[in-house]
This record gives sequence, C-alpha cells and structure tokens, in this order.
Amino acid sequence: MRWRHPVFVCLILALTIAPAASEEAGVSVRDAWIRETPPGMTMMAGYMELRNNTSRPQVLVAAGSAVFESVMIHRTIVKDGMARMVHASQIELAPNASLIFAPGGYHLMLMNPKRALRAGDPVVINLEFRGGLALPVPFEVRK
Repeated sequence: MRWRHPVFVCLILALTIAPAASEEAGVSVRDAWIRETPPGMTMMAGYMELRNNTSRPQVLVAAGSAVFESVMIHRTIVKDGMARMVHASQIELAPNASLIFAPGGYHLMLMNPKRALRAGDPVVINLEFRGGLALPVPFEVRK
C-alpha cells in the first residue's frame, strides 16, 4: 500500500502515541506545602496530595531539591503509644487513587535547608517515579 498523503500518516502516528504520553504524565499533585520554621532548623516536612490518574500503578522512588541537602520519603508510625518516623524506600500508588502526605502520616523529610525559608518563598521538589517519570512540584511555604 502506497501512502500519498504524508500528513495523514503523521496524524495517525501522533494519535497512536498520544494516549501513551498522557498515561505517562498522569501523576498530579495538589496542595503542596511546607511549614515555615524558625531560622536554624535543620529538619522540615513537605506535605501534598499525590494523585495517580493512570490505569496502572505508579511508584514514587525518590525526591530531591536544590533547596535542601537531602529529601527523603517518610511515614510516621505510632506503636505502643510512641510515634516514630520510618524511611519509605518507595510508595506504590494504585491506579486512579490518591495518597495524602500530611502531619502524622506520609511526608517528605526535608533535611538541612540551604537558606532560610519564609512564607511565600518558592520551593521546587522533584518527585521521581519508577520508569523515569520526573515531576517538578512547586511547594508553598506557609506560616
């Protein structure tokens, strides 16, 4: 079969690739924030709502930011009346599901800020997912 209209061929190829691309970018974040802390604090926490808008699981494997020396995924666990933080090497997010990062639960542990952060300062934290998806997320610093 001979194609006479190269534009038509390009359109068909674009339509077959588009669903895969939208699936790949189907992770979203809402209400990302960091609590303002006094100068000299070496640990802070980041909170958000993480949403998987795809039809397959997404796995958060790492986070990082130029504003902090390190960023780790943590979860607060209460056992025998004692709260402690546990490092989570990854978090699997089910298809079409949300996970809230909030005080007393999952959070991003932000270690050694490179500058004092005040309410309104812009902070970007990059979320990394299995398969190579990297999502830069603006976090709002709040009082």
